[in-house]
Amino acid sequence: MILTLTEHVKQGKLSFKELEELLFSFSMDMFKNLMVEVLEFFDEKLMENRDKGRYQNKEIKGRTIQTLVGEVSFERRYYRDHEDNNWVYLLDEALGIEAEKSIGPGLLKLGVTWATKGPSYRDARDRLTDLYGAQVLSHEAIRQALLEVGTACKREMKNKIIREKGKRKVEVLFIEVDGFGARLQKNKKLERRNCRREAKMAVIHEGWAPRSKSKKSDYRLVNPHYISNLDESEDFWEFVRGFINAHYEDIDNILIVINGDGASWIREGVLYFAKSLYQYDRFHITRKVRSALRLEKQTMRKAKNALRKNDMGTLLYLVTDAWSSCIDGVQKKEIEELKDLLLRDYEYILDYRVRLKERGVKVPKDWRGLGASESNVNKFKGRTGKRGRAWSIEGLTAILTTLSRLFKGNLHESLTRTLDEREEWILDRITTGVGHVKAKAQSSFTGVKKAGFPASQQGTQGYAKLFRQISAIQFD
Repeated sequence: MILTLTEHVKQGKLSFKELEELLFSFSMDMFKNLMVEVLEFFDEKLMENRDKGRYQNKEIKGRTIQTLVGEVSFERRYYRDHEDNNWVYLLDEALGIEAEKSIGPGLLKLGVTWATKGPSYRDARDRLTDLYGAQVLSHEAIRQALLEVGTACKREMKNKIIREKGKRKVEVLFIEVDGFGARLQKNKKLERRNCRREAKMAVIHEGWAPRSKSKKSDYRLVNPHYISNLDESEDFWEFVRGFINAHYEDIDNILIVINGDGASWIREGVLYFAKSLYQYDRFHITRKVRSALRLEKQTMRKAKNALRKNDMGTLLYLVTDAWSSCIDGVQKKEIEELKDLLLRDYEYILDYRVRLKERGVKVPKDWRGLGASESNVNKFKGRTGKRGRAWSIEGLTAILTTLSRLFKGNLHESLTRTLDEREEWILDRITTGVGHVKAKAQSSFTGVKKAGFPASQQGTQGYAKLFRQISAIQFD
């Protein structure tokens, strides 16, 4: 092969791009052949070491499974189990391969991960198609898998809230809360037209830490947790309290700082914790100041500066003066609403650090202004609320759950735990069309089928190590 490739290089018929694709394709073919060899080697060893009195070898049958290295076809032995009076494949049982399933869990995990990160189920399907040169999963297969994962994760979290008692000790927790709308699908049975439903979201964290040792003010949240669901206010806060209780010790002695806009359901959060403080989110109040004083640029700059310095007296004076001198009816009404807000929520708009110091609480220098919820809301909205997308209740609930796991950083762990469990396996309820599509791309030099290698993608790095270990096996 090397000599043939060398001749093509000399003749100017082979570019670096073509060489890269060719060798990549060749390596995938090698890995698939190796996987077949390993599987059939395992099957032979199981045959040799079986209980011959119980398992009677009858015949050899083939099987094809879509895996992370492409389509793998192999043969294994079929046995009559005289003890249980049924028929079994010892290889399938030993490796936990579900009967009549044509898609491996690794491939399905990859599809669900991309469906959570990406804009849609179809985009995840198309990305897999680009990698393999043929459709290996339908968007419906990916959707059903994501629904199953979302349901399992939510059930797991509810069980943890009921059964576990937190052991982590902290003195303060920050809960940054916000809501966003998502459109629901029409439902003829429920006589429901297209409508919007508010999703509630909470980012729970322990504070801030520098992202690096550089001098730049770049910080990350410490041990963040993400909660997002469609519950009503009471159920939402009960869930948040239960979640915190399952992770932290003695939560009624923890100072809980709740940050959010002026929505009543957010303010209600202070009722669920013994030591709590509500903070009116600075992002939202700054936006209101900017909008109300947009025609008075100089006044707006002074007002924003007063807010930044927590000089509430000056801020209220500037807003009141602007209201008195305003002649535009629409703007005057908006300024009046801002003035009333400042008078009504003065205590909550004042920075929480100032308020805590006034109460004699020691405030560390690394405590920062609150506002992490807004940027995280945009991440959730980007997947659920844009492109005119409409959701079913179960679909929206599931994607909110998997997004929470994604941003926490444990989505892959959840996928592994959920999709590897037999009772959670869902491929018997979906049709993917696998086996009816074939890759057409052929190498002009060796005839090796071109294929992708998703194991090189994020979240599947462990497979590379597995293949290195397998390649070191000595076959007898």
